[in-house]
Amino acid sequence: MAEGISAAAAASHFFNSLGSEQARDERPEVDRFVEWFGADKPIDGLTVGDVAAFEAREREQVGHDDLSHLEPLRAFLAYCSRLAFTDANLVPSLHLPPGAGGGARGGAAIEELGGRAYFITIDGLAALERELEELKARRPVIAEELRAAMADKDFRENAPLDAARDAQAHLEARIRAIEDQLRHAVIIDPDGKRGLANVGSTVRVLNLKANREQTFHLVSSNEVDPVKGKISVESPVGQAVINRGPGDEVTVRAPAGELQLRVIEVIG
Repeated sequence: MAEGISAAAAASHFFNSLGSEQARDERPEVDRFVEWFGADKPIDGLTVGDVAAFEAREREQVGHDDLSHLEPLRAFLAYCSRLAFTDANLVPSLHLPPGAGGGARGGAAIEELGGRAYFITIDGLAALERELEELKARRPVIAEELRAAMADKDFRENAPLDAARDAQAHLEARIRAIEDQLRHAVIIDPDGKRGLANVGSTVRVLNLKANREQTFHLVSSNEVDPVKGKISVESPVGQAVINRGPGDEVTVRAPAGELQLRVIEVIG
């Protein structure tokens, strides 16, 4: 749980997960809700009663029961749930047209997000957002490099222009990739792990062949740091031990050959 994060900060996280056009379209409704609730209030204090009160206010203002204009709010509440910004999933308390769900946590989010759930820690989420901010700040620099290179009218052998175009393509591709990861981000709830290994867990295993213990911390792919013992859940070892608990024996199919590991302890 991201203790004490404000409603305004939660909204900022949400907008970072969207493309610029979608963020522009959804911002008014979300900002209006955040202002009503209190931008500086901790979002984990948001309750079913608060959502119901806002919904009643909206119904009174529009004069009918069609609240489809609140769809951006549904998306915001679902995001807050998946990122554990709120104590519970508040989407069901928002009465929108049939089929409007969202906000599933843990493993249930995989199906809801079409198999594209991106499990990540709070620290990993912050790192992704920092990288996204830095990448977006580079857009004007590359745009200027493009402008300068295009000033040379001979495009046939314009290496600076080719380099600037390549840099722009790589930049935009990375921005889209991060926005997609943020859009599908899910923070693993420690209580929902039921003692099994997942993102954020520290796992101690025994290499059965070498009779040697190893301890590592499971993280998302963008948080990997071998020096600090942080390995990706997408690595061969990570894939083998995920959703496993103490006493389970797993086979790791690594490039160097198969390893037989026994899970000794799972923390977190």
